[in-house]
Amino acid sequence: MKEEKHRICYMILPEGIREDLAEGLIAMSEEYAVSIVVIPGVNWNDDLTPWPAEGVFKKAKPFGGNASSSLDKLTNKIIPETENRMGVVDAERTILGVSLSGLFAIWAAFNTDAFTNVISISGSLWYDGFVDWMSENIPSPQVQKVCVLLGEQEKNAKDKRMATVEERSILAANILKAKTTAAVSFEVVEGTHFSPILPRLERAFEISF
Repeated sequence: MKEEKHRICYMILPEGIREDLAEGLIAMSEEYAVSIVVIPGVNWNDDLTPWPAEGVFKKAKPFGGNASSSLDKLTNKIIPETENRMGVVDAERTILGVSLSGLFAIWAAFNTDAFTNVISISGSLWYDGFVDWMSENIPSPQVQKVCVLLGEQEKNAKDKRMATVEERSILAANILKAKTTAAVSFEVVEGTHFSPILPRLERAFEISF
């Protein structure tokens, strides 16, 4: 009988919520038999964005657009070193992101074969030119499941660009459905921008695992 792959979920979470989620993540890891690796040391506005763009708030710094370097570090350094320490030879990997890292997770699905599952929670899919870019590119054939969750109030954002998030998230999900054989799930759930977060993580795990 074929041995099952070791399931690992690589998460990029906003720094301010990591400690609050510790107990919940441990419980989810046990319930779904998934090892959870939270990736630290991320420059949020620069490391997760695919190309430079203007900031969204007054006096906000522009987005740096360094996603390519971040993905290279993730796939060629963090993942091999992590799995070597864990003694994992064959892994089924999930990438999970929230907000800008949710954008990064979807972008990564087009730029690496490293992940089987992709989870974007409140992903910043409003990002300038991103949905158009998706329509012109092909996701990795390795991706088997994509889960996109969005808070019902996120479309009410005061910033005009961010207010397009629901419309563009729907477009993104439809592009993925058209361009892959992956099971693509899009759901609007209760709340604002990634809040409450734990129920969204639990729902994403329920769908993905």
